[in-house]
Amino acid sequence: MQKNGTVDSKIMTQHQLQTELLRCEYCEEKPCKEACPVNCSPFDFMMAARVGNPSDIKRAAAEIMSSNPLGGVCGLVCPDRFCMAACSRKKFDGSINIPKVQATLVEMAKRLGGIPAFSVPTPNGKKVAIIGGGPAGLGVASVLGQLGYAVDIFESRETLGGMMNLIPDQRLDKAVVQSDIEFLLSLGVIKAKTGKKVENPKSLLGQGYDAVCVTTGLWKPIELGIENENLAIKMVDLLANKEVYKFDGRVAIIGGGATALDCAITAKECGATHVEMFMLEKLSEMPLTGAERQELIDHDIEVNGRIRISKIQTGGKGITGIETKKVQLPEGQPFKPANILDIEGTDVVRTEFRTVVMAIGMRSYIAREQINGLFYAGDVSNGPSTVVEAVAHGKNIAIEIDAYLNKQDKPEIKKATKSYYAMPGYNSVPVSLETDFFGRKINSPYLLSASPLTDGLEQMNKAYEHGWAGGIMKTAFDNVPIHIPAGYMFTFNHLTYGNADNVSGHPLDRVCREVEQLIKQWPDRLTMASTGGPVSGHDESDRKGWQSNTRKLEACGVMGIEYSLSCPQGGDGTEGDIVSQNAALTAKIIDWIMEVGSPDIPKLFKLTAAVTSIVPILRAIRKILDKYPEKKAGITLANSFPSLAFLSSARLPPNLDMASSVTLSQVPLS
Repeated sequence: MQKNGTVDSKIMTQHQLQTELLRCEYCEEKPCKEACPVNCSPFDFMMAARVGNPSDIKRAAAEIMSSNPLGGVCGLVCPDRFCMAACSRKKFDGSINIPKVQATLVEMAKRLGGIPAFSVPTPNGKKVAIIGGGPAGLGVASVLGQLGYAVDIFESRETLGGMMNLIPDQRLDKAVVQSDIEFLLSLGVIKAKTGKKVENPKSLLGQGYDAVCVTTGLWKPIELGIENENLAIKMVDLLANKEVYKFDGRVAIIGGGATALDCAITAKECGATHVEMFMLEKLSEMPLTGAERQELIDHDIEVNGRIRISKIQTGGKGITGIETKKVQLPEGQPFKPANILDIEGTDVVRTEFRTVVMAIGMRSYIAREQINGLFYAGDVSNGPSTVVEAVAHGKNIAIEIDAYLNKQDKPEIKKATKSYYAMPGYNSVPVSLETDFFGRKINSPYLLSASPLTDGLEQMNKAYEHGWAGGIMKTAFDNVPIHIPAGYMFTFNHLTYGNADNVSGHPLDRVCREVEQLIKQWPDRLTMASTGGPVSGHDESDRKGWQSNTRKLEACGVMGIEYSLSCPQGGDGTEGDIVSQNAALTAKIIDWIMEVGSPDIPKLFKLTAAVTSIVPILRAIRKILDKYPEKKAGITLANSFPSLAFLSSARLPPNLDMASSVTLSQVPLS
């Protein structure tokens, strides 16, 4: 893969990436996803990437971009107050560096040939104009493009990206911005009209556009109103055109936010020997991430808190210094400029400054108007925010535009900067897993075997909610005592139960009722049940038991029946405790079942691998199944084993051998 020095210094090595992926606990609640403004799921993209094959990396990147079309950018610049703050490992051994993992996966995918292409919908014949090509405008465009709208993005500058283009290269390589934008433009019929300034957005409504969205951001510098302020360099000018500035000596930066820090670092890069930041905040109040605070130290930036600039001094050659005054925040008041008070008698004149940069914030040039078909998104609507929050708001406004143009009710959005929308063109299953089960189509070959995970309606519902294609409800019997040889009834420690993975304690009648509910609620899933029958040596009564259980399950509409021949079924024989260790016994039971079973409901006979050779067992079964060619049947070894353990004779209770038997009520807990 081709390398990029600037990007490589900001992403992880493969070993670092694998270490972070292995730290993820894959929490069911996904707190990291809920904390993300665009609802990107670290759980899912880290799980997708965990094996590390090229296809895994590309799928993980597609998972990211399906929620955040600027996923590469956000991985590099997102603050630590979103997903990392919600990480369940935060209070244990420190949060996973989720943004860096995200940035790494997206960059790796790009070098492996690009983000997997999303499907593009058929055009719906409607056209939307977006004024401003920053994060919010791109967020709007991505969703509308995926919904079939023709989208034109008008950008007054020569490149898309907006304020992202002002973030210094040491934080955000512009190649990442451009590659993210290239991906975003592929999401639909989205055209960039750069170098075109729109003075009157509403005028486009009469020029063939069905709706117009203004996402022009905040580009007008906020002014302090102090004397000679016009001589200061505006932060936008410095960050957009740093190559034209050459500094020498000491530079004053007015402001205490992340953009002010960017200006301070840029001033250092432009030759300043000393840079001081002057702000109303204390150091602890500066809205910076941990990484940004470290940059203050790494670049040797001096910080002056609780101080304001009252005047810029001038002389014949320009700026000759600044005048400052200490300020205070009254006890108990939250920090905001309106609450700050001057401290009299603290005026100071600093004459060593020849350059001042104003970086206290920006406001919009645009006055909002309430006009049908005219929308606003991003910072122009919400005030200063992060890239990811601007994208989130853009996505939300896009679905509002869609509702408006389709004459639908305005969607309910609880938080402007939290979007739950995912790109419909993302194919989460690039290779179809659809399979055939005795003529029934199911969406995946992965099924849950009879186990504690399928023991009852609640467990099965959870499985289906999480996407399982089907499951076999845990082995149940028809109101008879559950009888298991004592050799199976041991525990690992005093916290475990001996019957954790043998059979269900639910009667078959209950299982039948729950099967009916599951089939009604989940008709597309393969709902099956497991049962057995008596093996007492009295063939006539044993035969009735197996056939009765079969008829009862078939009557409830079950889609398949598994017969547990891999467990003891009520008798401790001399050929082995497990039924399917005896070829003749296995064949006899299967014949009983096939004799009365419906030809439309598949029968699965669960065998055991605990045999010297399974071939004689299979030959005996084949002879029986050949008698019923019109009936659906098969064999399975779908057992679940929590662990492999051995019992020493020293652990057995006195006078108890492996041939003894107990009921569930007699199982010891230790």
